[in-house]
Amino acid sequence: MPNPPDPDPGAWRRISPFAAVFFVGRTLRNAVRGYVQLVATFGAIAVLVRGAPHAPLLIPAAIAAVVAGAVLKYWFFRFRIAEDRILIREGVFRKTALDLPFERIQGINVRRSPVDRLLGLVTVRMDTAGSGTTEGELPSVRAALADELRARIAAAARTREARPGTPAPPEEDGGLRDRNRTPGEPLLKLGGSDMVRIGIGRDIVLLAAMLIAAAWRRPRELPYRFAETFGFSEEFVRPALETAEATIASSDALGDTTFAGGLVLAALAVVLALGIGTALLRHHGFTLWREGTAYRSRGGLLTRREVTVETARIQQLTLYQDAVMRCFRRYRLRVHPAADARASSHHDVPDVLEVPLLDARLADELRSGVFGREGAGVVLLPKSGPFTRVSRVYVQALLLRTGGVPALGGSLLLLSLTGPTRAWAAFSGAWGLSWILIGGLVALQRWRRRGYLHDEDGLAVRSGLVGRRVDAFLFRKAQSVTVRRSPLERRRGLATLEIALASDTVSVPCIEHGVARRLRDHILHKAETNRRWH
Repeated sequence: MPNPPDPDPGAWRRISPFAAVFFVGRTLRNAVRGYVQLVATFGAIAVLVRGAPHAPLLIPAAIAAVVAGAVLKYWFFRFRIAEDRILIREGVFRKTALDLPFERIQGINVRRSPVDRLLGLVTVRMDTAGSGTTEGELPSVRAALADELRARIAAAARTREARPGTPAPPEEDGGLRDRNRTPGEPLLKLGGSDMVRIGIGRDIVLLAAMLIAAAWRRPRELPYRFAETFGFSEEFVRPALETAEATIASSDALGDTTFAGGLVLAALAVVLALGIGTALLRHHGFTLWREGTAYRSRGGLLTRREVTVETARIQQLTLYQDAVMRCFRRYRLRVHPAADARASSHHDVPDVLEVPLLDARLADELRSGVFGREGAGVVLLPKSGPFTRVSRVYVQALLLRTGGVPALGGSLLLLSLTGPTRAWAAFSGAWGLSWILIGGLVALQRWRRRGYLHDEDGLAVRSGLVGRRVDAFLFRKAQSVTVRRSPLERRRGLATLEIALASDTVSVPCIEHGVARRLRDHILHKAETNRRWH
């Protein structure tokens, strides 16, 4: 049943009383972000109150203070939707008055926890132009309010574009009209089989599988350690495993090998199940739309997240493809809006729109939609363009870090423990040779993956080790450009080009010094002569 309309839409409104729980959660989240200071504070308190008779009352008193603070924050929180703006008033002792014109709001992001969905509530976060943090937030409001705000913002955008002398946004449709999509048709919708691909395609699952495979020599320790971690080894796991081992001990070697293999496969199945379960929790029902000049995604099983990013606010596109995704011929894309990496723990940065699974065709379509006619030669797929490899000196620089430093550090540490003995010399030689071989292979593979390409408007940088990653952006998004030279690069006439965006820093190492300087000057020229800073 739809909620009844407000009697006076322009009046000051309260948020839901359930927002007190939201404020408690935000307080705890901010405390966890500063957990080092939190541990030090509690440690100092523990020393001061040791032996005090009323020390056990500190914990319930702290909980009561957090709850009381959340209730006060709810009581003093007000918002009002005017004709052309939204006004938010909050704060108990330190009052804050926020005035956000609809013309400045570039994204409406919505989050719904399981309790929010049960109560028909949402948390609305508003991203604005010129801010690297989430500037406005409405916790625990009616779900219809998010739709109302979207409609108001769209109307404000149409009014702004209709004004005489207002320049039209660049390539609004981004070439998507040629795709013959009907209005409101999703660009992408993921199903159950896609959740399986996402779950087994994560790097952490591959790493866990490698660790389990490395434990093949002593596989019987895996279930014991898992069981002891959860504290039920004596009651459940240990008797069953001891009985199974006793039975197999009286059988042949084939039975013993089968038992060991079964344990490893069971552990691998648990890891894969965790990966798929995590993918379901984060991306269940994932859907991606194009709405005018913005992209909107929605997904999640328990907590449902809805992220909207205006194309004008997008700073950078990052495409990933790990080893497992290469088998599926699929990618993962992250769309980065402008964000302040130095934001304090009390400010949330804008949500990154992540597409967890897509094919090459849609990846190229999204690149075209974001960049439009600009950056037509900037590709996003790692094999679709003539990437220029960086200098082979990059292998030497990486070898010094990945092979030389561990080899020298291990030898010096053993020398301090044993002294200059023959055993130390033999071990240091074997240790150093092993790290140089490993570091050399890693450096060579990373050099093969490292490359860049550019046109007059943008740059794409490729990197990776086992998988591949491509970062692409337009030159007018650059905030600063730096040319750095290490001692090794100076001797070889090379340099590293670093481009700072409002979302991240992209670097191109070991290229010719003259090329780096020309690119720097060209990027700065594009950024300074373009009036659209965003």
